[in-house]
Amino acid sequence: MSPHWREQYDRMRRWLTRVAEFKAVDDRGVDDFHAFFLTCFHLKDWLQNDPALDAKIRAGVEDFVKGNQWPCICADVANGSKHLKRNRPPRIDAAARVEKTTLKFDTAGFSPEAFMSKDFIIVPAAGTTWIALELAKEAVGAWDSFLYAHRLLPNHLSEGGATN
Repeated sequence: MSPHWREQYDRMRRWLTRVAEFKAVDDRGVDDFHAFFLTCFHLKDWLQNDPALDAKIRAGVEDFVKGNQWPCICADVANGSKHLKRNRPPRIDAAARVEKTTLKFDTAGFSPEAFMSKDFIIVPAAGTTWIALELAKEAVGAWDSFLYAHRLLPNHLSEGGATN
């Protein structure tokens, strides 16, 4: 059987499950998010190149990506991690990246310690910083909406249900 867009979609959902399960904020977690964003962005190519899909759907994929910030940020992260030097203009922010950080919260008045800290994997892009997992969920939700609107997914998946 020849490859089908659904293979890449299911792979993206499995990566989302993996990154949602991680506990440690370490280099492996950063690598897993890079893999997620690459897979998520490249769903575009699989949809555009699947001859089993209607030509109107394939033609509409690029406009969908261009019109939605979540796949655009995925594209910038994916292209930034894939190429040492960019050969195309960014969709939103050439500096978009996945990184580890520690955020400190002022808890004065609530506990004996003045500050509490927590580690996160983040994606700084376009003047905003997203928690990588939240960005990943938004990106999958955007793809689910596109696929559901084109009747390529059953209704329960468009509401966040996982596959595989």
